[in-house]
Amino acid sequence: MGQKSDGARKGWLTTFCVGNVGYELMYEFYKNFENFFLTEICAFSTAVTTGITTAMNAFKVFLTPAVGVTIDKDPFKARDKHTPWIIGMPVFLGLAFILMAWGAWKGGGGTVFVLLMYIIFQTFAPFLSNGYRSAIPSMAKNSNEASFLAAGVNTGSNIGRVLAGIIAPVIMVKMSADGINEDAQGFFWAVVVSTILAVIVYWISAYAVKKTIRPDRIRSARQAVGDAAGRAKSSALTIGDIFKQVFTDKNIMIPFLFGVFLIFRTFVVAPTAPYYYSYVVGDMLQYATFSTATNVAGVIAVIVGPLFLVKVAKNNLKATMLLFTACCIATHLALLVVGHDQNWFLITMTLGNFFYQCCSVLIFTAFVNAVDVSELRQRKLGKKDVASGTAMSLHWTAVMVAQVLGVFVRNIGLSLAGYQGADTVATAQFADGLIKMYAYVPTIFLVLAFITVCFYNLTPEYMKQVHAELDPLREADAAEMLKDK
Repeated sequence: MGQKSDGARKGWLTTFCVGNVGYELMYEFYKNFENFFLTEICAFSTAVTTGITTAMNAFKVFLTPAVGVTIDKDPFKARDKHTPWIIGMPVFLGLAFILMAWGAWKGGGGTVFVLLMYIIFQTFAPFLSNGYRSAIPSMAKNSNEASFLAAGVNTGSNIGRVLAGIIAPVIMVKMSADGINEDAQGFFWAVVVSTILAVIVYWISAYAVKKTIRPDRIRSARQAVGDAAGRAKSSALTIGDIFKQVFTDKNIMIPFLFGVFLIFRTFVVAPTAPYYYSYVVGDMLQYATFSTATNVAGVIAVIVGPLFLVKVAKNNLKATMLLFTACCIATHLALLVVGHDQNWFLITMTLGNFFYQCCSVLIFTAFVNAVDVSELRQRKLGKKDVASGTAMSLHWTAVMVAQVLGVFVRNIGLSLAGYQGADTVATAQFADGLIKMYAYVPTIFLVLAFITVCFYNLTPEYMKQVHAELDPLREADAAEMLKDK
């Protein structure tokens, strides 16, 4: 009976991970076509487009932690603080996305209307990603489940990217006015289809949260009555409590900083790879092989990384992240020797992306461990609430910071390598400069990531002690909740 129950639970945990397919179908689809939408469909200049996207990304760096605080304040007072966002936000964002595409197609409301929908879509997207991902600490019973969920969510991302890359372009062409060339009409129908699919998978994911969330993370009947009578305020987290709990906690800030330094790599390597194949190889068609190989390596990595952590490293997260980071550094430095050979460049960067994704998936485990330690600390102070929403929002904040930093640094790197826009000539000097940029720029930030992990002290032995104290407290809360029913 226990095995059957465990199997059913793992099935529902897997189902939860499907939600991230929806995120990529909606947000990744738009991100891939953002420049195309703003320049080709909305007819904005390149300068205006750059200004809009840069300003929005910089704004989201500061917005994302505030979103986490909002989730932790639990404004809906529902059964749990996650599912309202997972159920409602895909519909709200999808509607904004559809209206934005409709405005560009039909001219409804003009440029101001399209920009308003764009701002709404971009501003509220973190509520969906954080509302969804912050459920992981509330669902995971231990670090193994946290690693399983992290791997599943990242696998969902990769599947969603593949689907977005197939579905969106096909519909944009087939549903266009002439059925041959993509246009605003085709873009609109691609948005409609992607949004419907995203809502469906998110709603399925929300049901999986209901089936797997730990009982101690559910609002009990007694608490609901207390809220209605205004008697639960003393134990609720204030904004000051949330900021203190998260931003003064070394265990939470270490994976955040590690994430910034690690994820920086992807905003340098991926966007500049076309320059390598255009100016060094001289054949842009070879870029498709590069993109496929690195993405396949990423899918394999999100499975191998957690398995390696559990089976080989015996849950020694620090040692595992140090190992994978060091391997990633080695692949970039190897480019100084083999970077001019396109085959070795492909092999080296594929391995680099494998080790990068292995590290990336383990960041979730680091955050969940930190949240568990924080929860035990809070319980010893007589409080049960933990700022998991704000803590997990720092993962997405790390992505935003890395993106802003990566765009700035990579443009400087390209300039130093000798890139001069449309006037660039494929010379041996430029090829050498480009390869040195690939070797040195990511390595500098990866070394900072390596140094950051050296200060991570949540060992397997310490986490066992934490759960030896924490799990009985959670079970007691669950038993109390059953009494309330």
